[in-house]
Amino acid sequence: MRRMYPRGERMITVGDIMTKDIVCIESTDTISKARSIMRKCGYRALPVLEEGKLVGIISRGDVLKVTSGKTNVYIKGLMNENVVSASPDDDVISLTKSMIKAGIRQVPVVDGKLLGIISSMDVLNAFVMKNYAPSKKMISDIMTRKVVCCKPDEEISKIWDKMYSSGFSGFPVVKNKEIIGMVTRMDILKKGYARISKESGKVRNTTVNKVMRTPAVTLKTTTDVRDAAELMVRKKIIRLPVVDNSKKIVGIVDIEDILRAYVS
Repeated sequence: MRRMYPRGERMITVGDIMTKDIVCIESTDTISKARSIMRKCGYRALPVLEEGKLVGIISRGDVLKVTSGKTNVYIKGLMNENVVSASPDDDVISLTKSMIKAGIRQVPVVDGKLLGIISSMDVLNAFVMKNYAPSKKMISDIMTRKVVCCKPDEEISKIWDKMYSSGFSGFPVVKNKEIIGMVTRMDILKKGYARISKESGKVRNTTVNKVMRTPAVTLKTTTDVRDAAELMVRKKIIRLPVVDNSKKIVGIVDIEDILRAYVS
C-alpha cells in the first residue's frame, strides 16, 4: 500500500483543516433565502439546523430544483436528511475516500454539536500545502474523455435542467469545436435574471453567453496532476476542461479525480 503521509509526520485530522466560521440555515427557512446566501457568499452547501441541532444539508444542486424565485418552498422539503458527518479527530485521508465513494463534497463536522464543515477543496488545499505526491502523474491518466458541453446560444432553461439531471456542477461552452468559456451552477445563481419561472409559465430566453465566464481555465493532457491541483486551489475551481493545442476539448477533470489520484 502506498504511504500517504511522509515518514514521521502525523496524520492530518478533520479538525486541522475544517472551516469553523460557518453559515447555517433553519429547516423552516425558504429556498429563496438559501439561494440568496449561496449567491452572496459563494457557498456550495449549507448545514440545516432545528433548535441548534444538525438535521440536514442543502446544496446548490438542491436549490436548482426550484426554478421560481417566488415559490414558497421550505428547506425542510428539499434538504438531504441522510447527512454524512465527521468528527474533528477523523483522519482526512479516510474521510476523503468516503467522500469520493459517496459522491459528496461537503461534510459537517460534529462532536455533540455542529463545529464546522469540511469540503473537498479544504482537503485538496491541505494536500497541496503539504506538498503530497499524487499516485498518477499526468492529467491524461485521470481525465474523463466523454465530456458534456453546451453552446453559447443555448437557453439557460435547458442548461439548468441538464445540470440537475446530470448532477454536473458546470459545463464547458464550445463554439466551432473550440472551448470559449464555462458555465456553472454558481454563474446561474449569481445572475438572478437568468432564473426560469416555470411555475408561472414565464420563460426568459436568457442564453449561455450572457452568463458564462470567459476565458475558460483549461489544462493540457500533459499537465502534471500536482500542477492541476495547485491551479484548482488557486482559482477555487472544481472542474477543469482539458484541451489540445488547437483549443479543442478532449476531456475534463473534476476535484474528485484529483483527490482520487492522491488517496488511491
